[in-house]
Amino acid sequence: MKMIKKTLPLPVFTKGRGKKKRELLVSLNNFFPMHYIAKNNTKQAYHKVVEDWASELPEFKTIQVSYTLYFNNKRKKDLDNYTFPMHKFLMDALVENGVIDDDNYEYVTAITTKFGGLREKNCVIVEIKGELLV
Repeated sequence: MKMIKKTLPLPVFTKGRGKKKRELLVSLNNFFPMHYIAKNNTKQAYHKVVEDWASELPEFKTIQVSYTLYFNNKRKKDLDNYTFPMHKFLMDALVENGVIDDDNYEYVTAITTKFGGLREKNCVIVEIKGELLV
């Protein structure tokens, strides 16, 4: 089993115009009501963020993914709401870069999420354990 660990930013999207324009974390609550073009733009932007890392990973037969989320404020958050879009975007990037053949349960055998605490910037530590493709 090989283990890889990387700190990545959490996915974000922009809302508003001009002086009111701000960057927000992508969560399940704001992702589902988005227009389909905004959803795709958000996914593509995060894909670019993780693309270099994903392209350097070896090919895996199966993986187990663990996420440790860090937030930059004390506001209580539902971890599931932040894990869903991040996990979906990341798994799609792994498939597109040939790290895994697919992101169904035959290839992604476990997913865990935990809160790591507070940090200056929102981020996630991604740990991938897996069986390398020989």
